[in-house]
Amino acid sequence: MTYWNVHERTWLAIQMNNLVGPRKKRTRQHVIADLSVHHIEGFILNQGYTAQRLSSEYSYDLIMTTFDENGFAEPGSVYFQLKASESLRTIGTAYVFDVDIRDYNLWIHEEMPVILVVYDARRRKAFWVAIQEYFDDEMTRQPRMGARSVRLRIPKNHAVNRRAIQKMRELKWSMQRPVLGVLS
Repeated sequence: MTYWNVHERTWLAIQMNNLVGPRKKRTRQHVIADLSVHHIEGFILNQGYTAQRLSSEYSYDLIMTTFDENGFAEPGSVYFQLKASESLRTIGTAYVFDVDIRDYNLWIHEEMPVILVVYDARRRKAFWVAIQEYFDDEMTRQPRMGARSVRLRIPKNHAVNRRAIQKMRELKWSMQRPVLGVLS
């Protein structure tokens, strides 16, 4: 096995740049975005549920599927949108985050819960808010006509943890329509 010293690795990197040309670079923002997904997935998987990653281009990053005590899949899903930052902005007892109105317009009409998670990379902690519940609770939170964004206040005591994942499962059940059909 060949070991390269620092000078040889630097020389090799320069040669690769000369041969290959410009390439896309993985930034710190890419790293912390992936860390946020990994952080949430851990809590979901530890509860015995599944987390499916989606392309981050279309308003959702993860979909959680839950299972009952016997391991049977439950109807419905929970949608997650994750936002990662080196540190979170605070106002009083809440973290604040501005949501694009186009995301709001999609999320508010979902039949299943949409959870916005903000991830603090420096502290390695995440906090959550259930979108539909947040806007249904207080009409003053509704965006104004013509707004381009809407500000959310996520309570500092809404840390993502095992209990939070269970609460999200309960929220999913509370949003489901009555089931019609035959039980066997």
